[in-house]
Amino acid sequence: MKRYKFQALLTSNPSGNDGRPLMAPGQMRRMVIRGEHHETHSRRFFSALVAHNGDSPHWLADRRAIVTIALVGDDPRDYFDIGDKFALWLGSDIGRGIVSRRLYF
Repeated sequence: MKRYKFQALLTSNPSGNDGRPLMAPGQMRRMVIRGEHHETHSRRFFSALVAHNGDSPHWLADRRAIVTIALVGDDPRDYFDIGDKFALWLGSDIGRGIVSRRLYF
């Protein structure tokens, strides 16, 4: 299992989470992220920690946010590299994102 961390621009789904804020600035929350493998195009779900990077108290109610996502998995870079798209889930599809920057820890 490898650790992987990246930043992404997230656009919320208008019907996801009923427009309610999911977390305060600086907080983290466990969510599910779905990515697509670069070569096989198979989809896979990962458990991830998602951090709200902005200072707006209405994260996702604003429709767009910069988030940091940390996950552990087998070869996560095959699913999440710069420019790759993904879906974010929390009981339902709450948003779509695009990886903007890789981070290491």
